Amino acid sequence: MFGFVSSPKQNWSAILSVLALSVAPIATSAQEASTNVLDLEFLPPEITPSHICVPRAPDADTIETWRNWDGVRLPNVDHALIKRDINRLQQINASYWLETIELIITRLAEADPSYAGNNALLARISAMVAAGAFEELSSQQLIAQLAADEELLSPRIKTALSGYFRNGLGVERDVEHADALLVDAGYSGNADALLTLTKRELAGTSPEGWDVAPELAVTMAFGSLVGELNPSICDRVARIAREYSNGEIVRPNPQLAHDWFRFAADLGDSNSAWKIVEFHMLAENFEKDNDVLLHYLTQAADAQLPYAQIALGRVYETGALVERDLDRTLQLFRAAAKSGGRPGLTRLALFLETYADRYPGTNDERLAALNNLAEHPGAAGWVFSRLADDVYERKGRWGGQAEALVYLERAAELGDMDGSINLAINLVAQRSGEHEIERAVDLLSYSVSALGGVNPAKLLHGVFMCQAPDSPRVQEAQYWQSIEAATGTSNVEIAARDLIELDNEDDALTIALIQSHALYGRAKAMASYLKYLENSPDTTPEMLAFWHEYSNQYTSVLEALADLEFELAENPAERIVAFSLLRQEYKLSGAPAALALAQAILDYQSDTEFSTADVRTLLEAPAGEGQGAAMQLLAALDPSDDSGRAVFEQFADVIEANGDFDALLFAVPFLEAEKQENYLSRAAGIIPCDYKNVMAMSRLYLEIGNSENAVHWMRIAEYLMEDNPWTMVDLARSELNVLGVEAAPKAMDLFERAAALGDVNAPRGMFDLLVTNDAETYDPERAALLITQAMDDPEHAYLNRFLGAYRGANDEVKAEIESRLDMPQVYMVAAESGDIFSMRTYALYLRENAANTTDLATSTEWLARAAEGGDTTAMAELGYALAFGIGTEADLDNAVVWLERAAANGSDKAATITALLNLNEDT
Repeated sequence: MFGFVSSPKQNWSAILSVLALSVAPIATSAQEASTNVLDLEFLPPEITPSHICVPRAPDADTIETWRNWDGVRLPNVDHALIKRDINRLQQINASYWLETIELIITRLAEADPSYAGNNALLARISAMVAAGAFEELSSQQLIAQLAADEELLSPRIKTALSGYFRNGLGVERDVEHADALLVDAGYSGNADALLTLTKRELAGTSPEGWDVAPELAVTMAFGSLVGELNPSICDRVARIAREYSNGEIVRPNPQLAHDWFRFAADLGDSNSAWKIVEFHMLAENFEKDNDVLLHYLTQAADAQLPYAQIALGRVYETGALVERDLDRTLQLFRAAAKSGGRPGLTRLALFLETYADRYPGTNDERLAALNNLAEHPGAAGWVFSRLADDVYERKGRWGGQAEALVYLERAAELGDMDGSINLAINLVAQRSGEHEIERAVDLLSYSVSALGGVNPAKLLHGVFMCQAPDSPRVQEAQYWQSIEAATGTSNVEIAARDLIELDNEDDALTIALIQSHALYGRAKAMASYLKYLENSPDTTPEMLAFWHEYSNQYTSVLEALADLEFELAENPAERIVAFSLLRQEYKLSGAPAALALAQAILDYQSDTEFSTADVRTLLEAPAGEGQGAAMQLLAALDPSDDSGRAVFEQFADVIEANGDFDALLFAVPFLEAEKQENYLSRAAGIIPCDYKNVMAMSRLYLEIGNSENAVHWMRIAEYLMEDNPWTMVDLARSELNVLGVEAAPKAMDLFERAAALGDVNAPRGMFDLLVTNDAETYDPERAALLITQAMDDPEHAYLNRFLGAYRGANDEVKAEIESRLDMPQVYMVAAESGDIFSMRTYALYLRENAANTTDLATSTEWLARAAEGGDTTAMAELGYALAFGIGTEADLDNAVVWLERAAANGSDKAATITALLNLNEDT
């Protein structure tokens, strides 16, 4: 044991001699009084680690103990620990706990005579000061009571009383008397007094009567703090460590501060153990030792310090200093969360979210942590976003919409970007009025400008172009589309073949864009960047390993990689890789990936052995989650006429609660009119704003007989075609189908644009409009020119298509075109290019206009080629020629064969000739 006894001023030199012999080693450097801090080393004694100190209980346990206290019997623990609890309750919330603290003091004074009297009085005063109860303190004259026994007070109480007089707390301010009390306490060896006086000495403001050298005073103070080796020693020596940390009196010395905290930790103080951890974690002007860090971190965690449990849990989670152990991590995070503090609850909730697959059945525990976090005054916005996600998960996007909205409002209020975006999406989906749309726009705009959101610009384009009740608001939609393009956040669309041929020098910007989008977590971009890296000669194994590991954080990346593999594959063997990726994604993600796997199996049926039952099983899961595309495939698997209704009835409740856009559209034809309007409104509120989905809305309206809305969605589709020629042709045909010749000028423009971009179907659309004589686009001269141009094309790619349209025109139009063309020549060119109809037409022309037997023979040859190609009329005409020897020798047997084939295909002429031939044979 080592300790120090208070002594009057006349015994000061003797005290210092005892100190010098009792505490070693001490090294001092003489300082002038004007020096701001002292260069003084006061090292801790060498001790054997032992649990002398009782670690302070976690705040949650302390609060629980005194919240449930009956106010009569004190807990059966050392009174020193109860005093420590009084101090801690003051620090936590003095005003809240003041009444309890005063009752504890009363009971403690009753149980411990040494605490009664002035010690209890000082404790009561301290609590009232901490609680700000100054009026009550003055009215009860408690400090005056304490001052009445001034001569009998201990140095500790004199030091405290000095502070009250200096600040005028509960008594009239008297600085001179305060100084006298402080000097008296200093000469009596009180550590707080000694350190306060030294600080004033160094600042040049020492009070009258104080003439002790700073080095000696601090040495005495530190020695007094060490004192006896009893359970309170750790609290005292931690003060020494803090002095070496803050450097107000002694020069900052991280190593000495560390060593004093370690001294306290080795005596059992968990808070000091945590301070050691902080030294080694920060490693500022200090040599880090991971073994020491881990040792004391474990000590602090074992003592139930939540922040230490969290830090140790992170160590085990990352495997940075120890072998990775997620079970141990979960154990530590659960222990930290038990205290009820935000850090522990946060770590537990996020851990269970991240490792949900590894720890199934823990979702209720995760939600409990989130709900506890939500009750904290300083709860973060992401907590409420996740609670909203849970509502959607349990009740569906429609079934849980109202409840989730409450959480999302709170998340947005707290500035959570995901919550703000999801709130905006929710408001748009309701389509309840202009106010909600404008609020959604404000939220998304703020996410773009203030929070740096990547996706909100795209969402804003969708709101204005498709989802708002008064869409399309084209100017606003295009503005946000330009913002997306300007910020480089637009999707990068690139073919798989082009992707693997990217060059690091020539295509640096494209590669950088793909990489940026991959960093955002976009699955398609991630897959594209991985595919590029796999084929780039500049890729190192370390780079590829990093990106593979990074991609594991996100869903659907394997599915996106499979799409690229399918695009690149040219045979079943090469598609094996894509199927493998989809099965791996399905194994990891379940229902979300089942649809893609089922679709691939159906698309490449010859590549894999499968049964309809297998595909149906795959589709049941995503359909059960409200994915309409899966429902559509399930209906397609059943060839019966009522398959769609059967699938709808199976999943009607799912669609009502959680149906996605495709599911809502799938359901509409099977609903009553009022319910149809509701589902169509829902669909419009969540429609993915692209050409494909907008046209799906248009066709559905057409299907249910609402051509006005069908045209409305076609008008929106016009702005979503981009430079895709297929969409131009599709929209042109769709508008012609609904509006007829009224749409001809616009359709012609679309066909011409698509043709200029190389679409192979667009020229036929143009020709159809040129030969429609009641349309504004009617132009037989241009139609004839197209035929002429097609004849000049060595491959004759369009000639046969144009002739097909020509044959469907009325006689007046045909005459107009024929007057501008050499039709026999046209038919000959078309016949030679392989058009069966042109073969027959050219053959009949030659037969009707034959100048000699050679023309007749050529005619019959063309009829034979057309008949062999499957043309029924050519079969009949060939049979006729063979029967009567026109352009060939008569061959009755062959004639009957061809005539019977033509008759079987419905040719009346063939049937008549066959009957005639049979009659002649009978005769």
